[in-house]
Amino acid sequence: MLQQLTPHTFFMAHNHDTDRPALGLIAGEHASLVVDSGNSPAHARSFLQGVSSLGVAAPRYLALTHWHWDHVFGAPEMGLITLANRRTQPHLLRMAGYTWDDDALARRVAQGEEIAFCAENIQKEFGAQRAIAVQGADILFDETLTVELGGLTCQLIHLGGEHSEDSTAVYCPQEGVLFLGDGLCQEMFHGAWSYDLADYRARIDKIKDLPCRFYVNSHWEVQNADEFAAYSQRLISLGELAGESTDPADTLERYRRAHGCDPDEETEGDLLSFVYGNRKRQAKESGRQ
Repeated sequence: MLQQLTPHTFFMAHNHDTDRPALGLIAGEHASLVVDSGNSPAHARSFLQGVSSLGVAAPRYLALTHWHWDHVFGAPEMGLITLANRRTQPHLLRMAGYTWDDDALARRVAQGEEIAFCAENIQKEFGAQRAIAVQGADILFDETLTVELGGLTCQLIHLGGEHSEDSTAVYCPQEGVLFLGDGLCQEMFHGAWSYDLADYRARIDKIKDLPCRFYVNSHWEVQNADEFAAYSQRLISLGELAGESTDPADTLERYRRAHGCDPDEETEGDLLSFVYGNRKRQAKESGRQ
């Protein structure tokens, strides 16, 4: 079931059960553009069935926000002209040569090529029989790409960042809607999930001047402009509070002194994400010395 954000933009909500991300639709007069293909052919079919009931222009383009499995495994099912950042393509072509049985997944987890969280959700989404196909994109871009849909334009904007170097946002200026994919998410593939404050700020800087009514993140609720501003500023404030600290206990004590109370569970998790990010950054810097 698709939900309508504005007269010409729609989304299918995320589902944490098998890590299905939110998928988007921008509907122009002559063509529509889909944001991300879903984590399986079944996910893609469910989305396309929802689109067929809207009475909008048929989808022509598929914009991939990055290469991670849950955003690209539905692409062959959609059969659209696929757009992606140039940094996305090598990952897609590499995955096209993978096998996806339990042994192959376990081997890649053991070798550090995959994480258990993703392997477990692939198993849940596909079951024991996994006919998984991955294909390369048709049109590649470096920093920005504009697509005309008839009365509307879509701008694909490279965000990059620690979650995935190829992260791309999809912006419809006429509707004031920004699809972010996982572009503002944590680094989650090398140890504890983490934020780097400078990296997060750099990503925010790329989008902060875009006039937006709604922000669609792949794995949490849609935010309006005020909610997004408050959420991103809250994260930056937590990163500033953490400073350069690599000590969780010290950082939590800083929070208690600043706020006069213990952080709630979500705040503690976000605050410690910056601590773990400091650890990763300092380890990299030590390795370069």
